[in-house]
Parts: sequence; C-alpha cells; structure tokens
Amino acid sequence: MDDVTQTGANASGPSVAAAPDAPEEGGPLARLLGVFVRPRRTFESMRERPRFLLAIVLLLVAQTTFAFVMYHSGIVAEETIAKMEAQGKDQRAIDAVQSFFEGTGGLVVTVVTAPFATAVGVLAAGALLFFMANLMMGAKLRFSHYVSAADFAGVVQLVDQLVRVALILHNRTFDVRLGLGNLLGDATGLGVRALDTVTDPLFLWGNAVCAIAVSAYARRSFGFGALAVLPGMLLAVLLSANR
Repeated sequence: MDDVTQTGANASGPSVAAAPDAPEEGGPLARLLGVFVRPRRTFESMRERPRFLLAIVLLLVAQTTFAFVMYHSGIVAEETIAKMEAQGKDQRAIDAVQSFFEGTGGLVVTVVTAPFATAVGVLAAGALLFFMANLMMGAKLRFSHYVSAADFAGVVQLVDQLVRVALILHNRTFDVRLGLGNLLGDATGLGVRALDTVTDPLFLWGNAVCAIAVSAYARRSFGFGALAVLPGMLLAVLLSANR
C-alpha cells in the first residue's frame, strides 16, 4: 500500500461521507500531480480517505536533502560565524562553532534536525487547522484531513524552498527576496522581511492549496478554508521575519 489513513487520532471525530459525485481517486503520483494542476478535485477525491503518507515522505526527504546541500556548501557556517562576529562574540566561542561545523557533529545534527522539525511542523499545522476549522468554525473533519491538507500544501511549498535554496547558494547570502522586498533595496528589518514573505507568490500558492484542501474536505467555500489557514500563515510570516 502506497499511502495510509491515520486512524488512531481520528477515532473520536465523526466520519466524513463521500459525496455522491465525488471524483474517482487516482494513484499516489496522480494525487501529487493533482495538487498542482487541479487541487480541489484532487482533495474532493480523498474526502473519504484523506491520504498523507507519500506526501510526508517526500517532505522529509526533500527537507533533509536541502539541509545537507546547505550544510555542505558552507553557507550555514559562514552566516553563523559572520553573525557572531557582528555581535562581538568571544573568539573562543567563534572558534568552537567553526570547529563544530567542520566536524561530523554539525552534519549529523543538521541531517537529524531537518526531518524531525518537518514532522513536528506538519503535526503542528494540522493541529492548528483542526482548532480553527473544527473547534472555531464548526467543521466536522478528522485530524487526518488536516494532516493531509498540511502535507500536500508543504509539497507545493517545496517549489518556494527550492528557489530560495538555489538563490542562497548562488548569492551566498540568506537575504533572498521573492516578494515586494525586492523593491526596497538595501532596507532590512523585521517589517521588510515580513512584507517580502507575505507577498511571495510561491508562499501564497502553498497556503492557497491548503485553504482549498480544507474547504474541499469540509464541503465549504474557499473563504472558509482561507480563514482556517490564516493564523498558520501569519505565524509562518512572523517566524520567517524573525530568522
């Protein structure tokens, strides 16, 4: 079986009946492609059995790969040491950090942290969606529906991350702007980074897919899904602005 449906966490929630005219569900690869080209129809086909295993595996592999490539390039060490020097840190502390990045410990920590943080992030996003849509707005979905929505939205947002990683490696800086921050020249600060993130079309694309997923699963309008997604989106903007 290429995909599974979470059953333990959804035992207490009411089941979601399939619509009489629900689209026929395709295979795992068709679902992955479908979230890019026809997301609503793809999620409607998964109302009865929301899928997420293949999507989370893809996310874990991709995030681990991104982390490994970034670490191997040396940009993480360069930026960390440069920030410590700008803060006037003791040279011994700087040397210790540099030794950490030059050894195998830094690589191991990076490779282990990336998939762990990704898994925690997906579960947290699913929990926040559950709180907003089920508890605050009366949807009657299982937790697995929200994990599915967060997973597939994460797959779409891999496009944003891939572009960012490529630009970071090319420009040798983490100051990558894909939104209106490009119009602000050398201006920096939390507000600039927040504005850039919230106007990044690739970031908005991923959040729109998540909103479509929630609305399709709940048989509600896109506006319903957008309201459910909004708190998580704003939290992501703040975390990105504070990096």
